[in-house]
Amino acid sequence: MSLNSQTLPKHSDPLSFRAGFIACLPTVPGYLSIGFAAGAIGTLAGFSVLQTALLATLLYTGSAQFLFYSLWAAGAEMTSVVLSVMLVNLRYLLMSSAISVFFRGQSGWQKVVSGLLLTDETFGVAVQHGSQHGKIAFAWMFGLNLPAWLNWIIACVIGAYAASAVPESLMAGLSFSLVSMFIGLILMTWFASRRKWLETLAIVVAVLVTYFSAGHLDLSVVVIIAASIAASLATLLLRMKYKEGK
Repeated sequence: MSLNSQTLPKHSDPLSFRAGFIACLPTVPGYLSIGFAAGAIGTLAGFSVLQTALLATLLYTGSAQFLFYSLWAAGAEMTSVVLSVMLVNLRYLLMSSAISVFFRGQSGWQKVVSGLLLTDETFGVAVQHGSQHGKIAFAWMFGLNLPAWLNWIIACVIGAYAASAVPESLMAGLSFSLVSMFIGLILMTWFASRRKWLETLAIVVAVLVTYFSAGHLDLSVVVIIAASIAASLATLLLRMKYKEGK
């Protein structure tokens, strides 16, 4: 299919793509480190290197991948796994809505591509760029998103391959890493948060809901209920505080 000058995006030039690529470089070390860990966790959960690579390509979100591996290793039902992953990824709906003001005038497929490759890191960089320039060119956004996506896939593959080379005797002793990784992610999120009270409240609510309902419902259902209640309460309080600030 040929593209004429009218169908090409206004800012789809190599310089704009290059600028987005350069803006992505400071985020690369984070993708490599977390991606390496995600790939290794995938191997520990019983997935092959190819399966881990496909999951990293299609499920392009670190928190959802860690959750997927953990629930899969715990033997959760597929319905619970899918719903939990969707719940974790709901934040991207809010991010895409917030950043959409900078993509006015772009075609539908350009918005879809930019949204599908959006991450927490690229969102922060893109918002800063959009605030400074008033808009975000598709070529710039694609230059920002593409290297981040490729780095994530490469890091996951390297991590999965490295973990697969570990002897089985050592692999058996590393089964605790699924739990420790989640604890580490929670602590990193808490220490990096500017609203520690909100993070603490969400954790406490999730723990209490899990504690009082674990003996009455299936564990996979309990996880979904606890996460839903904690996330809904945190979102409600955050919106109330935002309205008070305005």
